[in-house]
Amino acid sequence: LHLEDEHGAFFLKGRKSTLQRFYTEDVEEDSSAENESKPPKKPFLLLHHGQSTEFDVIFKPTLAQRLEGKIRVLVGDIYSNKTLIELVGEGHEDEFTLDGLEEDTQERNAESSLKKDIIDAVRVNHIQFGDCPVGEPCRRTFTITNHTRTKVMRFEWEAGAPFQFSPKVGHLHPGCAKGITVTLRSDVPATFRRHLVKCKVTKINFELPRREVQDWDDQMCIVTWRDTTRKDPGARWPVKEKMVKTVPEPAHTVVEDSSQEAEVYLSALVAYAQFKLNAVVVQLKDTLPFQTRTATFRMHNTGKVALEYSWEEAADIQAVKKPYSRTLMR
Repeated sequence: LHLEDEHGAFFLKGRKSTLQRFYTEDVEEDSSAENESKPPKKPFLLLHHGQSTEFDVIFKPTLAQRLEGKIRVLVGDIYSNKTLIELVGEGHEDEFTLDGLEEDTQERNAESSLKKDIIDAVRVNHIQFGDCPVGEPCRRTFTITNHTRTKVMRFEWEAGAPFQFSPKVGHLHPGCAKGITVTLRSDVPATFRRHLVKCKVTKINFELPRREVQDWDDQMCIVTWRDTTRKDPGARWPVKEKMVKTVPEPAHTVVEDSSQEAEVYLSALVAYAQFKLNAVVVQLKDTLPFQTRTATFRMHNTGKVALEYSWEEAADIQAVKKPYSRTLMR
């Protein structure tokens, strides 16, 4: 394998395997034009028939820009024209990031990109809920991080039913991160394909000194107890009532021209679970005492989502007692 990378941002690492190296001499390549067509002198790997192995491609950019590379497969003394792996990465230096998301598979359409001779780096901004039962909550989590050293940021998710973000609004102090939970709950079957949700992020200044302002989001509450006029019989003190109050947002001003947007795509399939049994009654043949007899039936998942099931014996069903002859038991 030969890695072509001008900026030295891509690295190829082999995973643990039983591959045999039968040529391990590592000689610096001559970059002169006359030797340009010669194969590089790198370790060759011996892959037997039916054997497979895995490699990791690591991207470590030092610049905030789009970078490209290639991996060519050298078979014997010639390059294999059929095996050319394009490497595309994009280094970024964002003030805030959304971490823990998945790759957007819609953007992996390399075939259409290759026709245009352009390959874009795959953005990691997708949440795949997968199969979700109707009426049941499905949750996914990720993290939003403030990478600045001096700026406080305010975020707000522009999302509505059936997707709920928690917290929906909050502050991020310099160098801090906050976990976000996305909950999907739908009472009707639905299909969501790359449902777009935007997050508005702005820089803010507090009216008070920053060291006097605590972290805040809309899920923070203050719990207090107050006396009521009710009193239980025999009790010495009146009944106390629990009071839950949302912590108010600290006073602040928004920095001009600091607004940014982050995009997240949500995909899910909400459907009823469906199944079919090939038998309603399981009839076991007559079985002698202390012997075991087994019957088999099939259950098919005919729906579009995963089927979760468990078996319970009905409480109102009692074992049938049949009369038997003592003569036969002797």
